[in-house]
Amino acid sequence: MKMMCTIMFLTFAIAALKTYAYASIFQNEEIQTLVHNETVTKNLPHPDKPNILLILADDVGTGDVPGYWNTGLVNMPNLQDLVAKGVTFTDAHSTPLCAPSRYLLLSGNYPHRGRDPSGTWFINYKGNQFKRSQKSIANVLRDNGYNTGMFGKWHLGGKVPTKRGFNAPNHGSTKQKTMLTNENHDWSKRMKRGPKNMGFNKSYFTLSGIQNCPYVFFRNDNLKTEVSDVKFWIPGNYSMPEGESIIDKEGEGSKDWDSSAYNMILVNETKRFIRIHRKKKRNDPFFAYVALGSVHEPHSPPHKYMDGSPVANEYHTRHMDLLGEMDKVVGSLMEYLKRRGLLDNTIVIFTSDNGGLGDKGGGSDLKAGHISNGPLRDNKGSVYEGGHRIPMTIQWKGHIPEGQTRSHLVGLNDLYSTLCDVAGVQVPPGQAKDSVTFADYIFNGTNTDGLREYLATWRFSGGKLISQAVRKDNMKLIHHYKNDTLELYDLEEDLSESTNIASTNIQFVDEMYQQLVSISPCGGDSPIIPECIKQ
Repeated sequence: MKMMCTIMFLTFAIAALKTYAYASIFQNEEIQTLVHNETVTKNLPHPDKPNILLILADDVGTGDVPGYWNTGLVNMPNLQDLVAKGVTFTDAHSTPLCAPSRYLLLSGNYPHRGRDPSGTWFINYKGNQFKRSQKSIANVLRDNGYNTGMFGKWHLGGKVPTKRGFNAPNHGSTKQKTMLTNENHDWSKRMKRGPKNMGFNKSYFTLSGIQNCPYVFFRNDNLKTEVSDVKFWIPGNYSMPEGESIIDKEGEGSKDWDSSAYNMILVNETKRFIRIHRKKKRNDPFFAYVALGSVHEPHSPPHKYMDGSPVANEYHTRHMDLLGEMDKVVGSLMEYLKRRGLLDNTIVIFTSDNGGLGDKGGGSDLKAGHISNGPLRDNKGSVYEGGHRIPMTIQWKGHIPEGQTRSHLVGLNDLYSTLCDVAGVQVPPGQAKDSVTFADYIFNGTNTDGLREYLATWRFSGGKLISQAVRKDNMKLIHHYKNDTLELYDLEEDLSESTNIASTNIQFVDEMYQQLVSISPCGGDSPIIPECIKQ
């Protein structure tokens, strides 16, 4: 009887969703100096080149945050303020997974234009996801006077520094679990094809966020931990100064690794970058890319945030606790810009790398009434809307409208051209091939000229293409490779993608399919990929 009641409740909740409208003083080097009594001075104006703060959340869906469906149960005053004072995009998209989305964002290209169509997830003997001729948005901004910094989860690969005389295997991969103590690796050298090569002057990052080894930070592409201090971590929960650190996958890392401190470390490193920038390059604009650990698993919220406010055990699940901490992170960075007199000349972007986690964590969030993707179908990892429709809010105080929404289709890849436009910078020839600027649209919601007509996404698994989808206006076509089936949905009438109308719209299906093929990894100007060919 109890199970039946639970099922009835969940059925009612999901049906109702379809009617919704858009509506400590720290000891570590990384976490220190919580409050700076700094003199606030006005930033020297460079109106043609504003500062840029890009905050990329991890696995955060549109239902997790304010501005969308009102299906989240976490109090988020700072993100609510960002929405109230900025422009929120209600139809923004990524890829369904982390690593390819980060390439999408920084390159302005669909993932298959990179080295691996499914993304480059780990450091190796060959390089990162970018091909040698490709420039990241950081490369372009740095070449045009920006001081650039990257903090957090890299997840784009890179090349292991090796000892003289070592011949790397042809497959190019290395054992991730023991890569730090591998006798053929020389960590006194800087890793290659890391953030520095990709345009970031300064960086403080982990290769895979908090989810995988090595559990260490790199500063400016140099391993921060001495190899002699490396520890082999086994899966488990560990009591650390800031909270309960969780290791999900075994592997090497620093002996003081604390996953619960991750986001606070990034806040302080970002502040440090801006503070030093103000002292040494105050006449130049900055670009700070902050790739958070929240809310990817393992979910290990700290006991308290840097201001002493509680984080862990504030909500029904650890996932929700981390959403609460994420809001505090946004608040810390916004307050820092304000105290430094930089808010009026900094464009702030908050977005995510893919859709939310949904009920993958045992359904605890859903049982509590928190629904990460609102009425959208499916979750992270899917070509249905819940897998790749993401939050995106942009604020630029005194320059763009406040409290407005934009409903036209945009992608993470479009931020490349958009930021170049806002900064008065030309996109170099041959770069950002799949990026369409929406800069004018930010300022004026009626200015839709030149916006993208189509947007595609792909889902790979084990190097093979599983599913692909393409959007045009409110129509969405999905092609599943395994069984060679097509699905068509009218998202204006059927946002939850519950009714396949492909059989009654044959001509339109054919038109969209031909467009999808022309831009897919198996067609167009991209090389044919054997794994994409149907068996």
